Amino acid sequence: ISSRVFIMAEVILERLVQTLENDQEQSLKEWNNDLEKEMLSGGGSQFVTTNNDSSEQFSSALNSAADRLYTSLLAVVSPGYVGNGDDSNEEADEVANEIQIDVNNQNLSFLSETLRAAGLFMRWYGQCLQSSLESVSNSAANPTARLKSEGMLLLYCKLLDDATLQSNNECPDTPRFASVCIFRATYGNDVVTASARKSFVHSIDGCTYLMRTLLKGDQPVPRIFSVVRNVHHLISAAPESIPKMEKTLETLTAAEFSVETEDGNDKKKYGLLGVLVATLAWALRSDPPFPGDPADRRSDLALEILRSLFAMDAGKPSMPLPSNDTMTQIGMMLCEILRLSNADVRVYQCKLAVVTLLLNAPGEYSGYLASHDGIKPLVNIMAYQLSTVVVERTANSAEDAAAVVPILLVLRKLCQSNSAVLQMVKNEVFPPELEDRFAEKGAAEMAKMQSDGQSKAKNMAPLDAPRGTVRWKLIRLMTWIDSSVKRSACELLWTLCHEDATEFVLRTGFGNAVYFLGNKGLVNMPAGVNV
Repeated sequence: ISSRVFIMAEVILERLVQTLENDQEQSLKEWNNDLEKEMLSGGGSQFVTTNNDSSEQFSSALNSAADRLYTSLLAVVSPGYVGNGDDSNEEADEVANEIQIDVNNQNLSFLSETLRAAGLFMRWYGQCLQSSLESVSNSAANPTARLKSEGMLLLYCKLLDDATLQSNNECPDTPRFASVCIFRATYGNDVVTASARKSFVHSIDGCTYLMRTLLKGDQPVPRIFSVVRNVHHLISAAPESIPKMEKTLETLTAAEFSVETEDGNDKKKYGLLGVLVATLAWALRSDPPFPGDPADRRSDLALEILRSLFAMDAGKPSMPLPSNDTMTQIGMMLCEILRLSNADVRVYQCKLAVVTLLLNAPGEYSGYLASHDGIKPLVNIMAYQLSTVVVERTANSAEDAAAVVPILLVLRKLCQSNSAVLQMVKNEVFPPELEDRFAEKGAAEMAKMQSDGQSKAKNMAPLDAPRGTVRWKLIRLMTWIDSSVKRSACELLWTLCHEDATEFVLRTGFGNAVYFLGNKGLVNMPAGVNV
């Protein structure tokens, strides 16, 4: 480690401690802005230590900063708080359970910035500092432990759920920063964070606080986004939280949306899936038109919901099947997104998330997409992704598979499920107006009586794949170095050719098709070639 970097990191911590000790709100805001900027630029990861003495010194500075954040948060929430000096963290429980927000007697803007600082501190340590310190000393205590204690988690939940804070227009970010602290306290795989996540789900019933906030209307989009990010994380890292969130929402919505009938109350319940889909619908359909100006975060919210829906579906066969109404609502939302213009990159990112979600879609969705103008946009996505990989990149990379495999798999799956969809996609890849010319070339090739296995043609190159066309790009991927890319492209083309070896060879060329067909045992492979 260079001395300059070490000194800079320690100065950052000393500046934080001094700012909190003197309750300097503006200075704390500047500290937050500076560290956030540094984190976004990657500068926060510059600290790497190789010296035990310096790591111990820096660990001490980290602990001092964490302790100061802890006591400052409790003091600003409970103005009469006086620390007892022990490390039991029981005082956090007391403050959380007795919390009463008074806009007249509490500095809510300072509370907001202190929460923000706590979240940034946990992020900085978890993303940048933790691995460096552990590489020097395995016995180094986690300085964020106090900020991730059960009492502090409860405090974050109470601040997120507090009605006074949620309706306060002068400091609207306080609940959001509390939500960010929940995320930073429970996101990670180290022992302290895993314990915090377990406590959040099982000990303090943190899911209830998240669900109550998620259901409340008229909230700033960044706050809803932060809550949904917590939901997404819990779905992935703590699947046992899903039933808890489901049960809480069903209870809350049954009370909220009960309808008086002759036989009594008709209690309509909504689970997690239904609430997320409803939130997605609001994000897409609220004014101004989606995605809004650059500061509008509804696209971030939509993207997080789509990823949450995928996380709920992926690898969780125990999840109950959604109702037909919910499935229809999801289909409507996905088609709405697919039909949006690609002019804004934020929209296109949402479309890619839709593609990922469709990987696990039921077969009947293909017909729904076809009848609601959802197929052509998917082909357009494939065309753009193909251009990105085949034309714009100068060499193969690990990003190739991530860019093209999902859309290739989705289109193949939809084509296999519905013959009408297959014809739609085929018409986009192999334009109908050019099929007469292709048929003539195909007939001439077959007249040569050159066959191999089940293929009655043996043209080495494609008969009709002009450079730059979608079919040319797809055929290029058939011999790509990445096996998943190669296989996905071949399988889609094979499906579009109705799994006919002769048509497959005519359209793609025997040289491109031979390995794939050899794997299927449809052509004779040269001696000594293993498939």
